[in-house]
Order: sequence, then C-alpha cells, then structure tokens
Amino acid sequence: MFPFPQPPHPLTKICGITTLADARLCADAGADAIGINFYPKSKRFHPFEKAALWLADLPPTLTRVAVLVNAPDEEVQRLATSGLIDVLQFHGDESPETVRAARRFGLPIIKALPLLPTTTAAELAAWPADALLLDAHAPGTYGGTGHTIDWTRAAEIIQSLAPFPVLLSGGLTALNIATAIQQTQPAGVDTASGVESAPGIKDPDKVRAFISGARPA
Repeated sequence: MFPFPQPPHPLTKICGITTLADARLCADAGADAIGINFYPKSKRFHPFEKAALWLADLPPTLTRVAVLVNAPDEEVQRLATSGLIDVLQFHGDESPETVRAARRFGLPIIKALPLLPTTTAAELAAWPADALLLDAHAPGTYGGTGHTIDWTRAAEIIQSLAPFPVLLSGGLTALNIATAIQQTQPAGVDTASGVESAPGIKDPDKVRAFISGARPA
C-alpha cells in the first residue's frame, strides 16, 4: 500500500523543510508531502524540539515525513509516537532488520536507496518497506546532493517493481521534472536542493514551478 493518500498525479514531496513558513508555502503550492530532516550532520537538519512547535499547525492534506539516517531506535520511537509524524523515511545505511523492526510503531515506511550500476529490482523488492525512493549515489552523503540518477535504469526498476510504489529523487528541478516523470513514470517525486535558495531555505518561485511541472498537462 502506498504510504500516502494517492493523488491522481505523481506525488510531490518537498524535503529539507526547516520552518513553518516553508511548510505552509509547500502546502499552498500544492505539495502532497514534506520531509523534515532529523539527521544532525545534514545541511538541512532541523531538531525535533523545534519542528514539534509547528508540525501540528499544518493542513491535514500535507503528509509529514520524518527523514532519518542511521537513527538510534529510541529516536525512531520518539518521532513515531509523537503524533506529529505520518511517515518514516530511512535514508541511511539501515538494514532490512532495522526497517522491519520499525514497523511495530504502525507508521508507513519509505526506504531510500542509491541507484547503483549493480542495483537490481529483485534486491529492492526484498525491502520490508511500503515504498522505495531512488536517489543518487554519493558516498558519505545521504541525499540532497543535487546529482541526477540514470533515468533509463530508474524507469526499468520502476516498471519491474510495479505496482509497488517507487519515488524518484536526485537532482530534480522545475527544469527537468516533467521530463523525468515522463521517462520514468514514478509513483512520486522528491526534491530538496532543487527548490532552494540555500540549504534548508526554500525559494517560493522554485517550489511553485516544481510542483506545477510535476502535474500532468
């Protein structure tokens, strides 16, 4: 089952949100989901103590995704049981066992994985997640690099796994999003750096243009 209410278009997720103003910007622009990065080493890190002050003030139509990188179990539990998070996204080196264990909290789970030359649909299908997110491979960096992935290979993976939901990420901007969707036919798309004026600061024009470009004509 798709971990979001499935819209009639590829789901649009804006990641790296650090302020209530940017979250509301995304909602007003028509985004389906936002990602809040709780990885302390990320350029877009936003502590849960600060996020908790505004996460409850968002429209119920906007899905709130906690982005986690190798987080300790107690941190996963704190977020999952807060009532302020709708989906858990594991974006690090977590094992299938770690992801499976997090299912006890009752929230849908996305597992983000780099698209490597050796990646196969079979190994991706084995992950105990509700959706997968294909991202660029950047050793030592967990997302937000602005690097694109091989859309031809991504399309093959997405087609092989259908109808299992796969989100496309990696270097997506308003300039390439329509082409990326047309070529890969993902269940959803995810961007962070592609709609920013600085890490963690969203550009209103870029956000609106990205979401508009992700909608079918």
